[in-house]
Amino acid sequence: MERARGYDPDPMDVPPLFQSPSRPIAMLRWLVTAYMWPQSLLWIGISVLTYQLFTPGLDRFGSLSVDDVAVLWGRNVLLMLVVIGGQHWWLHIRKAQGTEFKYESRWLATNRSSFLFNNQTRDNMFWTLVSGGAIAALYEAIMFRLYAGDAIPQLSSLWAIAAMTFAVFWIESVHFYVNHRLLHVDPLYKWAHALHHRNVNTGPWSGISMHPLEHLLYFSLPFVFLLLPGSPFLITFCGVYLMLSPSPSHSGFDRFKIGEDRDFHGGDYFHNLHHRYFEVNYGMLLLPLDKWFGTFHDGSMEAHEAMKSRRRSTAEAGDTAAVIERNN
Repeated sequence: MERARGYDPDPMDVPPLFQSPSRPIAMLRWLVTAYMWPQSLLWIGISVLTYQLFTPGLDRFGSLSVDDVAVLWGRNVLLMLVVIGGQHWWLHIRKAQGTEFKYESRWLATNRSSFLFNNQTRDNMFWTLVSGGAIAALYEAIMFRLYAGDAIPQLSSLWAIAAMTFAVFWIESVHFYVNHRLLHVDPLYKWAHALHHRNVNTGPWSGISMHPLEHLLYFSLPFVFLLLPGSPFLITFCGVYLMLSPSPSHSGFDRFKIGEDRDFHGGDYFHNLHHRYFEVNYGMLLLPLDKWFGTFHDGSMEAHEAMKSRRRSTAEAGDTAAVIERNN
């Protein structure tokens, strides 16, 4: 469906460290004021509360059972209903800021057969809560079982855990890019990722509205701690971060308003362009792998023309290959 044009932010750039010339001091400022505050710190804070107050101790995971996974699944569902559901209610039900800062002027689909129940929101909630919440819980329970049995190394220093928490953002940048590029290759795209890409005009529940096969890949981040020293908290943090952080980035709004004169960064224009144009911005802006691999779109007309040129070259190469195959 053609895009119902809405708000377009100014073109973006890669983080200061990766610009030319590189600006390390500016990068530090960007990390603190733009990347960590407020969203990344919010995910860490929610993870601390989730782990301390709503996650069973390791003694429960001396043996792995369906009940253990079910407890974590129920916790995940409640967490997502509050955090993701709260954003959806504020932005798409109450429509507290109307279409101001909204990437597309139209609202989420309510009568379209391509979605379960003919409703985009209900479709997205089903895949998010049922498949996403369950697979995240399964992986968390498996890792807790390994920690409970002392089968993998565990960090004991609070400072080391804090440093590794920050490192998770960088690790996930690579993890997400690799998985995402893989999912754009057939048959994985047709089998799995196409379900997520039905959401061109996205909302908070679109963030992890994915096929179970994609969830298996997406939520596999905690398994990096089979190789790196980690901790049970870091496993919970990975799950919480992967479940919740896509909700504002897919909210459909670039900024969230607080009152008449105040607003703060909301959506992820970088990823919104991926949903809009499909074959750009596979990764995250924190680590500009797209810039290095030639799939970066900064929202400018120049980047748009470069993307169209790549498409034409790919199409011409495909036509040439087809002619050669017929002649042979």
